[in-house]
Amino acid sequence: MNIDWQTIFETILPFLPASLAGDATTIITFIVALAAVVARFWPRPSDSSKWLPLYLIVNGLAMNGKHAANADDRKP
Repeated sequence: MNIDWQTIFETILPFLPASLAGDATTIITFIVALAAVVARFWPRPSDSSKWLPLYLIVNGLAMNGKHAANADDRKP
C-alpha cells in the first residue's frame, strides 16, 4: 500500500482554519515521532501473539513498513 502522505496533507489543509491546521500538524507529527520511537525498541512479537496487530499499527504509524533488508527483529 503506497500512500502519498504529502498529497493527502495538501488536500486536507486548505479546508482547515489556520489555527486548527497548525494544531493538527503538531499532533500528527508527535504521533508519528512517538510511534517511531516505540517501533525502534519494540521487537516483533510472534505470529500467534495478541500484540501483533498493535505492533503492525505502530509500525504503520511510524512509517516503518520496510525494515532494513538484513534486519531480523524476531527473538530466537
